[in-house]
Amino acid sequence: MQEPEEPFVLASVSVVCRRWPSVEDLPHAVHLIHTFTAEISKKALPDLLEHGDSSLFFRVLQAVDESVNLIHHEKLRQYRLAMQLIPSKMTLKGGKLQAMKELYKRYRGAVDDDTVRAVAAEPELPVLKWLHSCEPRIFKNFTGFEERIFRFASTNDRKGVVRWLVKLFPDTVRSLEFAAGGGHLDLIKWLMKHTKWDTEVEAAFYKAVQAGHVEIAKFLYNYKPTMTKSYWPMQSITSLEIAQWFHEIKFWSFTDSVLRGAMVMSFWSNDRMNAAKWLHENRALELPDDIVDRAARRGDIEMLSWLHSSGKGRWSKNVMDEVARHGHLEFVKFLHENRREGCTKNAMIHAAANNHLDVVKWLRMNKRKASTTSAMNAAARNGHLEVVKWLHENGQGGCTAVAMNTAAYGGHLKVMKFLAANYSFNWSEKAMANAQMHGHTETVKWLYFHLGMKLLPHEVNAARNDFIDLLELMDKETDFCRNPTVFFAGCGNNHPEVAEWYKDHYGNPRKRKHCSQ
Repeated sequence: MQEPEEPFVLASVSVVCRRWPSVEDLPHAVHLIHTFTAEISKKALPDLLEHGDSSLFFRVLQAVDESVNLIHHEKLRQYRLAMQLIPSKMTLKGGKLQAMKELYKRYRGAVDDDTVRAVAAEPELPVLKWLHSCEPRIFKNFTGFEERIFRFASTNDRKGVVRWLVKLFPDTVRSLEFAAGGGHLDLIKWLMKHTKWDTEVEAAFYKAVQAGHVEIAKFLYNYKPTMTKSYWPMQSITSLEIAQWFHEIKFWSFTDSVLRGAMVMSFWSNDRMNAAKWLHENRALELPDDIVDRAARRGDIEMLSWLHSSGKGRWSKNVMDEVARHGHLEFVKFLHENRREGCTKNAMIHAAANNHLDVVKWLRMNKRKASTTSAMNAAARNGHLEVVKWLHENGQGGCTAVAMNTAAYGGHLKVMKFLAANYSFNWSEKAMANAQMHGHTETVKWLYFHLGMKLLPHEVNAARNDFIDLLELMDKETDFCRNPTVFFAGCGNNHPEVAEWYKDHYGNPRKRKHCSQ
């Protein structure tokens, strides 16, 4: 993840100045206003929504509109990206519908595939009705839109949306599986009464069982679902009550293989301890060989404690490695004191990679053979600066050039600056390649301006991935972006603002091609 930008602290300036015009007579206020409009981020709207500050949306929208720094296509890009985020980041009470209307008024192209998917995933009836009125062919133009809306609305018990869809498309055969998976029995009954519902209910029955909705499972079982064996791995059951009901009605022949699967299920269920006891009471059973490793990979300390005290399972060095990965320091200590398996060098690496500095410190003190070089590389890769600093001061061997390269991959600029200040490696161009390929423009600028690394000809990749800021930088410092493939990559990857950016800088290559003929 790229380093966060400075907080957006000037969002209210223009509003204050409109309400109290005399403020503009103050020199410092004029300076703030100028700074606000000149330096507004090229991702101000989407960043605002991502950070959960939607209450400021309309103020920032106006600032983007009035910005003298952003060119037209950069504003359009902000409108489109913001439109994709609004369905999940704003509420109706918080102005979701009005925000979408404002963006649509500015840029109709903001309703694209990603926006439609976002609307379908958070189906709100007022939004859907408005969107359908603006784009009457939306269900034809965007394949699967109706199905997605129905799936999410059924899963989340949005009855109003479901009824609206059924009224619009009365002949569609409706599946019960989404309402079953969401645990909505009343909705299932409504669909059965008012729609052409899918009478083969195996998928719905399976979803109810998988989600632990016993009442719905029992209701659907009365409709005699066809049982396809491939549908039913025992591990998919996470409810003890479901397992007990299956046993009661002899849904399965509880063979050894099924019971072994059931035992695995018991370790992942919400009531896993009681599930384990129940299975043992109903039939003696050897645990699966890898059950300890499974519990360790999930960081399931309660289950690991039970396995240890019961003398069950096959233990190995991997257990402490995985416990360290999850940052469970107390259980790392417990394993160290009560078991003989120990750990591998991966324990330190996993702990560092996941920012568990307390575990890293303990391993360094108690497991002196742990690899601090690989651990430091892993911490740098994931941007964990404090872990990097501690290992630099307390480890052995520092890090390798891999640390800088992988930090650049994630855009972890603070880590990169620390490494550059403390190590004199001959940094390879891999760092620049990683930063450019993943669109970390600030990282690219630092490598280029401060370390003197050359920009690489990755302009087509930037166009494919909508990295307009990076295209701007390459355009100022190189002639890479003259390549007409930039335009066609923007068009072909549904990034219309990239195509507009190219036309603004180099003209329309389609017209040039036509003229040359």
